[in-house]
Amino acid sequence: MELGTLLFLLILLACPLMMVWMMRGHGGRASHGGGHSQMHVATDGTSGTNSLDELRRRRAQLDAEIAQLEQSETETTTSAAV
Repeated sequence: MELGTLLFLLILLACPLMMVWMMRGHGGRASHGGGHSQMHVATDGTSGTNSLDELRRRRAQLDAEIAQLEQSETETTTSAAV
């Protein structure tokens, strides 16, 4: 086998071998990063990082912020129309 052909085959095999090596480092799971929720559901039905009460508290906080922004937007629109 020629050196050029051997080098080409080694380069061709490098990609899948590197993928196997990297996946093994992540416990067999692909890491897609950013934007994914870090909340994991445990086997007993509770969340691993947030409880249901914590999620409800955060939802109420977001609802209050949304209402405040909507009101300030309405006031801005009304004052601009006058």
